[in-house]
Amino acid sequence: MEKYIYPRGRFIALFPLRSMATRTEIDTLIFYVLDEPNRQLLLKNGLGSVPWDVRVSALRGLQDLGWIDHHGIADYEESYSLTKDGRRIVASKPALSSMSKCVVDHLEAIRSLYSAPNGDRKESLKKLITKECELGNWDSALLYCHDLRTIGEKTMDPASIAFAYSHQGRVEVSQNHWDEALESYLNAIEKYMEAGDRKGVCATNRAMGVIYGSKGDHASAIRCFESSLSMAKTIGDRDAMAMAHGNLAIIYDLEGRNDESESASKSCLEYFLEIGDLQKAARASNNLGVLNLSRNRFQEAVEYFDKTIRSSRTTKNIDVLGAALVNAGYCYARTGILEPAILDTDEAVSIFRESNDQNMLALAYRNYGVIEFRNGNHEKAFQWFEKGVRTASTSGVEDTYAACCYEYGLALIKSVTNLKLAKKLLTKSARTYRSIGNALRAREAETILASA
Repeated sequence: MEKYIYPRGRFIALFPLRSMATRTEIDTLIFYVLDEPNRQLLLKNGLGSVPWDVRVSALRGLQDLGWIDHHGIADYEESYSLTKDGRRIVASKPALSSMSKCVVDHLEAIRSLYSAPNGDRKESLKKLITKECELGNWDSALLYCHDLRTIGEKTMDPASIAFAYSHQGRVEVSQNHWDEALESYLNAIEKYMEAGDRKGVCATNRAMGVIYGSKGDHASAIRCFESSLSMAKTIGDRDAMAMAHGNLAIIYDLEGRNDESESASKSCLEYFLEIGDLQKAARASNNLGVLNLSRNRFQEAVEYFDKTIRSSRTTKNIDVLGAALVNAGYCYARTGILEPAILDTDEAVSIFRESNDQNMLALAYRNYGVIEFRNGNHEKAFQWFEKGVRTASTSGVEDTYAACCYEYGLALIKSVTNLKLAKKLLTKSARTYRSIGNALRAREAETILASA
């Protein structure tokens, strides 16, 4: 079952049909992403006069902006269809000044790439890589990282090579390629140290801590976060200090150190709200929601998640938006408010299928299991739970695996179905929670197991 079907007859088509974009429509859209010399070529002699590599890069930029979709491998005028935003742009031809700051920044980053000399091109690539990572355009981010690293190696620029490795690690994390990401981050730290960039070392240590935390190695995670925090204090970087505190809060929560976790998370959120950094504030808000969720304080949790969702839509922070949607969907499912549970989870799945994020998809499948179980569709629920457990196992995220095993085992016990399997799942859940230091959740699983 690859797609959840809404109750009450609602049906979502998996592959909506779209007509191919015409050459005129592509020309209209591509005009926005070309630099001035290539625009003049476009106006004078058509798109065919624009250099091939610029044309390909521009079309990739239109996809990253969400204005076109790619279909097939035909020539460019036949292989793209317009999205809703693309159709709006073609119809209204808005001035750049009327577009949102996020879109303008993205357009300017794409434009600056085409005609910049190597020095400026490196800076343009850095801006574009940062933007693509923010928007979850992982394939493009990886391509630009390769380009930046190539230029950095030719010009013997360790800072640019470090930047490329660091963001390559971020792409690999999004795809749950933990070992590859660690290797990229270690390469980044080596180059940041060579360049004397202590801020880069600080950020990369924190990123490595996130990986170790996801793998259940809390001791290594804390070591990385504390190293990052120490470096942040040394260089006086308040942003980095707040983020390290926020990361430590997550580990504290997993280890049952609830008061320390809540204090650190609230301090992190307050700081980023104070300085007006909505993207980092959204991450902190999502973490506070998770903290309340772990204590079964669903109302407080969903309030944090809803704030995160609204903020992330505004800033187009796709990965945080997806995580908050999964978490909010679970809150609603657990409390029996099923319509928003379905809507939020479906939207999250559409986001994480794009990047093939097995960790978040596993949690979304768990949501569907809870929803179906609440609806009394036990067999469908068990199929979703089983899919969640398999996907979580593939992801390598221990906490997610334990959570999916727990929900599946609990549902089997509540329905008095296959108690042998239920005990096996709860045993796995308890053992996994114990191994990552979450004694509270381990005891919950063990209590249910003892009464089964």
